Amino acid sequence: NPGPTEMAISRLKNGTPVTKILQETRSPTLGDYLFEFLCKTNRSTETIAGLAGLNKSSLYRILNAEVCPQRNVLLRLSRIVNMNLSETQKLLKLENLASLSGSNPRDIVIIDGILRNLDIVDINNNLTKNGFSDLFSKK
Repeated sequence: NPGPTEMAISRLKNGTPVTKILQETRSPTLGDYLFEFLCKTNRSTETIAGLAGLNKSSLYRILNAEVCPQRNVLLRLSRIVNMNLSETQKLLKLENLASLSGSNPRDIVIIDGILRNLDIVDINNNLTKNGFSDLFSKK
């Protein structure tokens, strides 16, 4: 199977306009991606923001790309809207933040929580029990 580079080269050689290829390969924005999950939940935007430790205005500013959220904020939002591990990794990548890594002990606790579908409270308890800052920490 050819990779993305080979496919792009082939399409360009076959006359596909660059603009068309760019349009097809663009990732969704962080706001669009997060909004997709917000729509799937039966919680209000205000409730989601509150559970994430934000006010509604801050959540809207994230959705509209007016602010760059910290990694912990996105991790909290990912749990509230019930993202799985790969969806959470994509959310972090869209904001150019470090993915969760098996080489980072704190991340291992978070990954475990996501895989076991734990909520923020349980993940935070596991983090503090293991000596790490919780998801509401600025660290």
